Amino acid sequence: MPQSYIPYLVMAVAIVFMIRRNLRTRRIQAGTLWVFPVLLIAIAALAIYARPPRDTISIAVMVAAGAVGCVIGWYRGKFTHITLDAETGIITGRGSVIGLALLLVLYVARYAVISWAQSHPEQASNAVMAADSALVLGFATLIVSRLEMWLRCRKLMAAAAPAA
Repeated sequence: MPQSYIPYLVMAVAIVFMIRRNLRTRRIQAGTLWVFPVLLIAIAALAIYARPPRDTISIAVMVAAGAVGCVIGWYRGKFTHITLDAETGIITGRGSVIGLALLLVLYVARYAVISWAQSHPEQASNAVMAADSALVLGFATLIVSRLEMWLRCRKLMAAAAPAA
């Protein structure tokens, strides 16, 4: 197998595992939903601090990527099915097909950018900007989806509290 296909094979395997995990119901610990976003913010801040954008276009592209990531993350979190078992008080969640489709679009777009950057080595600065913007977009997606899920979990717990 040519080595050029290995990244796509890895992506296909990752997508299969992601589909299996995303469409399975799993327990949500609402009290710890904040941990992962805080770690992502720290990682993103360190990565951007190590190579900060130098020009206005790079800054604008990163801000736009962050905004798009926030919108995608909000929809991803909104489409996650969250339920509260009234008897046990356990919150469970299951990803939706629409939320999964949003993630798949992000993966395909990321690999398209990587392919373009590899075929245009003279555009190295643009490739770095694209990679940093992809990082910001992906992290913003994950952070905002967790925020949306946390807000919905709080509403469910508040609605169930008077009934108890």
